[in-house]
Amino acid sequence: MPRLIKRYSNRKLYDTESSTYVTLEDVEQMVRDGEDVRIVDNSSGEDITSATLTHIVLEQQKLNPSFPVAVLRGIIQSGEEFFTRLQWPVTQVRQEFRRHAENLEQRGQAIGEFIGQIRESLEEMQDRIDEGVRDTVDQLTHVPEMRQELEELRNTIDELEQRLEGLDDSPPENKQ
Repeated sequence: MPRLIKRYSNRKLYDTESSTYVTLEDVEQMVRDGEDVRIVDNSSGEDITSATLTHIVLEQQKLNPSFPVAVLRGIIQSGEEFFTRLQWPVTQVRQEFRRHAENLEQRGQAIGEFIGQIRESLEEMQDRIDEGVRDTVDQLTHVPEMRQELEELRNTIDELEQRLEGLDDSPPENKQ
């Protein structure tokens, strides 16, 4: 929000932010410091920022003439066209900057989407790895039980083999 300065009918300038009267030099310094100022006529509410800043430029020109007379004549002769031509490069730079900013924003969104997809893939891969590890651990924890069951089966087989051998050794029964 611009710093509001009111000009009263006695031509005094009042800075509403600092609640003090200021001079044109103060306003000039504010602008040089990069502050956005808005100057309004207190009685009408009319925005007189442009006229006041032009007045500051004219005062500077009186103290230290820096514009050649030919340039000043050219400005007067071309009128608004001069300022339009003066603003053209600024407008072009602004438009180019906007295009670059939009491109960067689009690229940023694409990179964000790519990172999101990679994150999802990594999460899915991690889930599959976790599931595989759980299955392997489950299988490994059952090995002792399986060994015990295998040992019991061997004992049962040994027992059955001994019984079978005992049956083969016995004489056949007489049939009557």
